[in-house]
Amino acid sequence: MKTTFITGLTAIVISLSCAVQHVQAQNPQVADALSKILALQGKWEGPATLVLNGETFHFPYKFNFKKTAGGNGLYMDETFTHPAIGTVLGANLIGYNANDEKIHWLSVDNLGTCHEHLGTWLDSDHFYMEAHETIGGQVFLEKIDIIMNGNNKMEITLEALLDGQTFETLTGTFQRIEKGK
Repeated sequence: MKTTFITGLTAIVISLSCAVQHVQAQNPQVADALSKILALQGKWEGPATLVLNGETFHFPYKFNFKKTAGGNGLYMDETFTHPAIGTVLGANLIGYNANDEKIHWLSVDNLGTCHEHLGTWLDSDHFYMEAHETIGGQVFLEKIDIIMNGNNKMEITLEALLDGQTFETLTGTFQRIEKGK
């Protein structure tokens, strides 16, 4: 019974993977969006600056992007530690939705934050995404720009606003320290 279940589950996974690969082959836009996402694979780190409610913090920030879903998306861990803030641990699931032609980037962290960003490649080296929600009756908007400078360097700028007022910015330049597989 267990073997039959595992065999059946394996057949379903292989079928879905083949169907996804067929859709990619038939839709160059999907293949292009996925190739740009998958180019982020690997371990990245660099110095970051966080300005939170007027207070400035500097720390090393680390990201680790790994393929998931049969190579059709990415899973990304992120972390930093600062004595005044503590350790921040985040997990992200990143994929392309051909239905709305957007990259969906779901972020969850140990500070109680969980939200989805919707983004697009503005050009071959510039990715932009936003998250929208309500916090305590206030409109929250998070804007993130990722600029690729070659294959092994990226600059990230994040701005978070509540009711149109900036309360948090984060900037950093990150180097790829290990290529993903």
